This record gives sequence, structure tokens and C-alpha cells, in this order.
Amino acid sequence: MLFPGRQVVSAPSTVWLPFPLDEAAPAAAGDMTCEIAIVGGGLAGLSTALHLKMAEPRLDVALLEAGRIGYGASGLNSGQCAPRVGPAIERQMRSPGPDFAHAAYAYSLDAVALTASLVNTCAIDCDMHTAGQWQVALRDADAMTLERRAAAYRALGFDVPLLGADEIRASLPDSRRIRNAIAFPARLLNPGRLCIGLKRAALERGVRIFENTRVSRFARDTGTLHVRTGTIGASRVVFAVDGGIGGIEGLGAFRRSVLPVAAFAAVTRPLSAAERDVIGWRQGHGLYDARPMFNFLRPLADGRVLIGGGYRYARDEKIDLDLRAQSAPDLPGQLALFFPSLPSLTADAVWHGLLGCTLNEWPVVKALDADRRFWHVGAWNGHGVALAIAAGRDLAHAMAGHVAIPSVPWACPHATGLPRAVVRTALPLYLGWLRHSSRITI
Repeated sequence: MLFPGRQVVSAPSTVWLPFPLDEAAPAAAGDMTCEIAIVGGGLAGLSTALHLKMAEPRLDVALLEAGRIGYGASGLNSGQCAPRVGPAIERQMRSPGPDFAHAAYAYSLDAVALTASLVNTCAIDCDMHTAGQWQVALRDADAMTLERRAAAYRALGFDVPLLGADEIRASLPDSRRIRNAIAFPARLLNPGRLCIGLKRAALERGVRIFENTRVSRFARDTGTLHVRTGTIGASRVVFAVDGGIGGIEGLGAFRRSVLPVAAFAAVTRPLSAAERDVIGWRQGHGLYDARPMFNFLRPLADGRVLIGGGYRYARDEKIDLDLRAQSAPDLPGQLALFFPSLPSLTADAVWHGLLGCTLNEWPVVKALDADRRFWHVGAWNGHGVALAIAAGRDLAHAMAGHVAIPSVPWACPHATGLPRAVVRTALPLYLGWLRHSSRITI
């Protein structure tokens, strides 16, 4: 139990948090002030708040979460803590160039190590373990892409091996469609428990946390945040929100650079012992494939398989029920792309999370004003477990006056914004084209 001796009240149920582990923090009531307000209780917001108090315990830090911590996008991902930042490494080699690409990937490796260290330091029970992550090719064209990708990592001096068919069959004997794979060092974890553990650690260090407190508007001239029950005046503000940044008034054109995309996921029924024997997968590494519109999957400890994909534009940061009903239940059938012996599994549960994406695939750690009082951190493009935690640390240390924001990777090219009318028309068409170009007939 993460909060021994405290009464646990009702909370939503998710695959990662089937029963509540903590009680809700109070909602903000009336007007209040603080030195630093953090909007968003996901991994980036929690890391920023926690590292601020670690660096400067006397700071008055308030964190505002629209719902319950652990039940938003950060707590609903697949729990693959792997190294990756920005577009594919071979594209980074061309621009911004080899030196930046090397430093950026090295940073992402350090981000994975930081996450593991933080879990250990804060004694967070989130089932973290070393398992690795494979990016696999399901088509000949994707196999050639992975060959080029592995060569780029080798040219930069990184050990990211390219696995051939024989090596793959030794681990995944049922995966006849997989041509080759590249293997990344990675850890798997329970993201819901990670969020709850970071919340506990932040509370213990004096962060004031308010849940069920949605920020609707920001007054930039005064640093005032508007919520349903009043206002929060802050000397400095961090917007640690991903796909939901568009729901906050007062941020102006900046909101246009982050595109809200929903990713769908499902878990299957538990596999039988015979099914597990056929597919192998005893190492339990995470998988994702190299198509433009890829699937991601991992085995769970109870014998079920998590699979995700089916990306859709989330107009107004929402997904209607009809679209959700069409998208998520199809995912278990897509397991047959990876494991032909599993063609007809049913889904035990389906859900979706909201991602923040950018046109150039680089995340955002950016000051919103010349005085660097207001910041946005987010837009992880689906690779945010380790990056969000590392970015929160970097921003906290800079705001505490200890060090400057690292130039790599946070001086990465900033994505241009698009008018909302253009996004609403063009992005669904673009995602539809990606789905079409990624189709494989089973």
C-alpha cells in the first residue's frame, strides 16, 4: 500500500490500476497563490514538482491536475521506458546532424537510467524490470529501413544490434512474418503505479497537489490561472500538458504547434499455457513495428497481451464513442501480424490515451515569454516515459537557478504551428493515408 493508514476512496479502474491505491487530493477551492504552479499531473508535471522541491525545499509549489493522477495519458501508456527522442536516427543524421543525433540519443539513454534511479530513490513499487524493446519489420521495405537505422546507430558508436531471422525465431518461434529487428535497451513498468508513486514522493516533500482541478484559462499578464472554483496566482507557471494544451485559453498561437492524437489500446484474455509455448516471448521484451502507423505490444505478468495502435485525430482533445468503438476492439486481431497462432483473441479491456505530437516529431521544452517565467513541456510524440521525467528534472533545476536547460535535446528544432481549421481538415486525411500505407493483409 502506498499510503498506509489512510482511507482509500473510490477511483476509476484501469488495466494498470484495477483498484485504487491512494485517495484523491482535494480540489482547489477559492482563490490562492503560490510561487510556482504546475499545470498537469502526468509524468512531466510530477517530475518537475518533485525535482523543484528536491532542489529548493523552501519553494511553494502547487500542482493542478484536471482529473486523478495515474488515470490520464501518463498512467495509461504501455509502460515501455525506452531510449528515443525526436524523429528516426537516420533522419537526425541528416538534420540537425550527427553530433546532435549522438548527443540526443545519449541523453535518452541517460533518461532511462534517471527513471530507474528515481524509482529506486523514492521506493516506488511499479514493477520496473529490464526487458528490452525490439522494433521489428513486418514488410520487406521496413526491413531495409531497419538495416539503415542500425547502420546509423553503429556510425554514431551505439550498440543497437540488428537481429536476423534466426535470432528472432529463437525468441519468438511463432513470428514468421518478422523479417528483422533492432534491439534497444529498455525497462518495462506499470505506468499507473509510477504516477501514484511520484505523487506520493511529491506530497512527502511538500508539493501542494490539487486533483479534479481543470485549468480553463491563463492570464499571461498576471500569471493567473482560472479554475472552476477560483483563481491561482503564480510567479511562475509550467504547463506540463501534452495533447490537452489546446483546451487552455490564453496561450494564443502556441497551442497550434501541438497536435492532439488519440492512441488506442487493448488487453487480451490470458493466454493458455499451450499458446504461450507456441509464441515463446519468454524474455518479455516490448515490441513495436517499423510501419508509419505501427502497433506496440508487450506481455503482462498475468498472461495477457497488451497491444496498441489505431491512431486518430482527437478534435477538441476528445474522441467520440463511435470512433472508440470502431478502433480499439480490432486491436487483438492485429496480434496475428506478429504471432499467426493468435488470430482470434478477444479483448478483456479497451481504452485510449491522448498524445501530444508535433509535425517534426521533436518534443517541446520551451519558455513562453522573454522573462522565462512561463514554460511548456510536453509533446512527446508517444515516447514520453523517460523523456518526461528527464525534462521535468532539467526544467526544475533551471527554474531553481542551479543549471541552464541542456541545449541537447531541448534546443531541437521547434515545430511550426498550423491554423486549427487546417489541422481539423488535413490531419485526419494524413492519418488515414498513414493507415492505408501501413496495411498488411493477414
